[in-house]
Amino acid sequence: MLRIGILTVIILVNFTLQASLFPHLAILGVTPDSALVLIISYAILRGDIEGGIFGFFVGLVQDLMGGRVIGFYALLGFIVGFACGKPFRDFFKDNYFLPFFVVIGVSFVYQLVVYVSTVMFLGGQDFWFYLRVIILPKTIYTASLAVPLYGFMHFVNSKIEKWQEPINEI
Repeated sequence: MLRIGILTVIILVNFTLQASLFPHLAILGVTPDSALVLIISYAILRGDIEGGIFGFFVGLVQDLMGGRVIGFYALLGFIVGFACGKPFRDFFKDNYFLPFFVVIGVSFVYQLVVYVSTVMFLGGQDFWFYLRVIILPKTIYTASLAVPLYGFMHFVNSKIEKWQEPINEI
């Protein structure tokens, strides 16, 4: 129950920052996707099932805050959380470089899926223009948050695990 409460607070603070602070930190009109970094970080730390569930709820909040279709980002969040948690089950959790490279790859593919699913079908911009102006800068900007947010999630996860450790007094 403690984990759910803390994760709920993290999700709400993240989206509050994305709505209020991050637009002022835009570079070339692009803001980072900290929600995606949180999903990837949590999935690497906790595995595929918990990563998928966390990704679903992060995506659902994103849908409710401004998605065109409710469920689109929830599905993407679930897929990202599940896929990122699966291969890193036995991963050394104190390694901060692998999450950085995972965020780069996943963010690039995630932005491509968003482009194909939304922008392209709505008669949107030229692909090469969108790739150069949105996808690549957003991927780089999002990757710049990978190490600090992974470190934060690692710290929170380790504290929660210590608090929830069973007491063996016998």
